[in-house]
Order: sequence, then structure tokens, then C-alpha cells
Amino acid sequence: MSTVPFERVLASVPVPPAQFPFSRADLRLLDTVAGCGDLAEVARRLGLRQGSVERRLDRLDKDVDLALTRRGCHTAQLTAAGSRLLVAGRRFFRQVDLAVRTEIFGGGPEALDPPDVLSIASAEPLLEDVVEDASATLGVLLSISRDSPHGALRQLADFSVDAVHTWGLDAPDASVERAVRVYDVLDDALWVTLPSGHPLADRESLALADLVDENWVSEAGPGSEVLVERVFHAAGLPKPARIQVAGASVVRGMLHRGDVVGLGSPTGPVLHTPNLVHRSVVERPSRTCTLIVDPAVVPQALAGQLATLLTARYLERFAEHRQDMLRDPWWAQWYGEQLDRQDAGAAPAAQVPAEPSASTDSGAAEPGAEPGRLDVEDLHLLRAVAQHGSINRAAAVLSISQSALTRRIHRLEFRLGARLLLRSSRGTSLTSSTRKFLRQLDAYEREFHGAGIAARRSTGRPAPQRRWTKAG
Repeated sequence: MSTVPFERVLASVPVPPAQFPFSRADLRLLDTVAGCGDLAEVARRLGLRQGSVERRLDRLDKDVDLALTRRGCHTAQLTAAGSRLLVAGRRFFRQVDLAVRTEIFGGGPEALDPPDVLSIASAEPLLEDVVEDASATLGVLLSISRDSPHGALRQLADFSVDAVHTWGLDAPDASVERAVRVYDVLDDALWVTLPSGHPLADRESLALADLVDENWVSEAGPGSEVLVERVFHAAGLPKPARIQVAGASVVRGMLHRGDVVGLGSPTGPVLHTPNLVHRSVVERPSRTCTLIVDPAVVPQALAGQLATLLTARYLERFAEHRQDMLRDPWWAQWYGEQLDRQDAGAAPAAQVPAEPSASTDSGAAEPGAEPGRLDVEDLHLLRAVAQHGSINRAAAVLSISQSALTRRIHRLEFRLGARLLLRSSRGTSLTSSTRKFLRQLDAYEREFHGAGIAARRSTGRPAPQRRWTKAG
């Protein structure tokens, strides 16, 4: 069944429209293309003909005025704009579902169900090590993009991903201007890596003061702060005069060549080369590894389990490759503290009660509608009633009869299992909880609009000018 695009369906109601007209069916189509590039297989999974799939993709491109897919004779692949709007669309409808639960049913402000695919940006190579474990034990697939700590947080701020695995020296969410939840993964102690022929290489541990004049290489953190510079500053020392700042992979390559000195983690990937030695640092510098998630998309229990899985993999790597360090009392104590934190964080999360559901013997849902979930046409109906104050006036604006609109609202209430309207002799009005929900919806639509503007900018296309009018 074809759906009316959100932008068109709201055209007669002076409210903030969604810039890109996605329905849930549109998102399922893009999601299936993202997971399977063969058009025949996409059609099979969606129960459609291949020609119908291609026509729907063409319609979506035309509706948003962006190329969301790149297609061959029998294949389709999401473009960068398509990937960005898929993530934004997932978030939009998850926020709608969460607001229904929070505002209409009075539940907690947490995502209820885990996403099938968790889109996550990572500044740490370790995340690749837990892909299979996450699939087997948590039932979630990880779609991973590698980036710098700053770039990873930027992706989260731009709604390009659902979560970030990164490290930092300050509050990890300080540069993200949106609601996020932070899970500590590891208090990651650092060591110094230097050439095996270095004059200080024979010492068991080194003081930072002895290394001020070295040629350093350093990563930059989430706030673009230079790791080595911050560590020296925390120790009350001037920053080294010679610091080259580069990405993680370049830093590893420069260290491997043996012509620079750098800070690293014994829980990180091992540099197998006789040209290098690793030494403890007297000042015991550290950084914090975290998992930062969008709580509207990633349920608390899933995020906590994924953070615990990451912690376990860090510590397994340390125990596997750094047994010699456990003879040092300080490192043995550090390792024990991290294990204790992991055990404390592995406690089962409280179960979140589900929202009420309608019984199955008192009505029928709209064709193609998902039980307990609102789609764009449902949102349009509620917005029309909110704007015009009565079923009669809203029906006139929607060009349907009053009785037809009444039946549709009744079926919508039945599908949700909640009352949305108050009916009396003086007319029809929204319940206070429904009004709260629609106020939340305004913000979600603007956020979706912002994601579309960002996608246009990345393709060099100007965003269409639009006047915003606040709903009554």
C-alpha cells in the first residue's frame, strides 16, 4: 500500500513539516537495501516485485530531491546521503515510539527494543574484536565506522550514528549538544613507547620530566586536545617542544619506524617489533574509554551489556599479551580494580515495563499499520485535530467526512490502547498527554529537517528555503 509523503500530507496544516517525507515503509525499504544490495533479494524480503522496489526508490529520491541510492541493473547501494537519512529516519520513529510510551503511557524515557543494526562510530580498533560476540550474545549487529575521537563525536552530534566508542580526558559528552548517555568502559592507564636503542630504554619506568626534549607523536582527543600535551600539563610540566599530531593509524606507523616517542595503552593492539620497548610512566597518566549512546535508540540494558563486553575484551587482551606486567604491584592493582569495576557493572539491569496494548477483539487496525506504533498519516491526523480544535473542522481540512475521521481516530486509539481525544458536548479536544506528545514531535521534526540539510550540504546542494510556523 503506498503511503502519502509526510511533507505533502501536512501541507494543509500550518505546522512544522518534516523536510524529508519518510514513512516507516520507506525506512524499511532503505534498511533492506543497506543490508542487501541485490534488488531481487530486497524485493523478496519485502514481499514486492523488483519493479515496484525500483519505483519506490525513484519516488523517494524525487520526494527528498537527493540521490539516496546508487543503482546498477540488478543492484542498489545507499549513497552517503541515503545512509545519513536512514539513521535520521530510524531515530525519528524511535523518538516517536519513545514519546508515545513516555508522554501517553507515562513510562520511563528509555528506548524499549534494541535496534536490529546498531550504527556506531569508533575511535578505538578494539570494537572490531567484539562484532561476533555482540551478534551471538546480545543479538545485535554492529555497523562500524572508524574515525578520530573528535570525528566520532561529530558523527553522533550530527545524528549520523546511534553510538560512539571513544576515549577522552574530560567529560566525554561535553562536545555533544544533544541528549546522550555515557557508559564507562575502562580507566585506561598509559605507558610510553620508545625506540629500543634509546638511552633510557633500559629503565623499568620513566618520568615525564626525562622526556620533555624528545620528538613526540600524539593523537588528538574528542575536543581536539593533544593527548601528550594534556598529560604533561596534568603532571605540572611544560609541553614538549616537538610534538607531531596525527591520527591513530599514523601514530602507530611512526612508532613502528622507531624514530619518535609516544604514549600508548597496554590494552591496545600490540606492536610486534624488536625496534620498540614499552615502559611504565612514574606519573601514571590515564585516559577514559567510554561508550556513548543515544538513549532514544539504544536501550539501557543493551548499552550496559555492550560496555561490559568491551571492558572484558580490553582486559582479556591485557592478560593475554602483558602477563609480565602483572608482576609489577601497580599494574596488578590496576588490573584487579578494572576487574572489580567490570563485575560491578555486569549486574542485570532493571526490567522496563512495556506500555499497555490493545486487546484483539474490539476493532481492526489500519491496513499496513504496526500495532502500538504511529506512522506519518497518524501523526497528520493528530496534528490536524490539534490545530483546528474539533473533529468537524479537521475533517474539512483533510477533505474527508467527520464520521470517517472519527472512525480513524477511534481505530488509532484502539491500536495504541490509549485515549488520545476528549469528547464532550462542547466539542473534541486532545488529552493533555497527547498535547505533550505533539510538542515533543515538533522538536523531532526539526531534528529530522536538520539531518536533511546536513545531507544536502555534504552533496553541495542548497537546502530549500522554508518558513516555519508553530502549531497552535
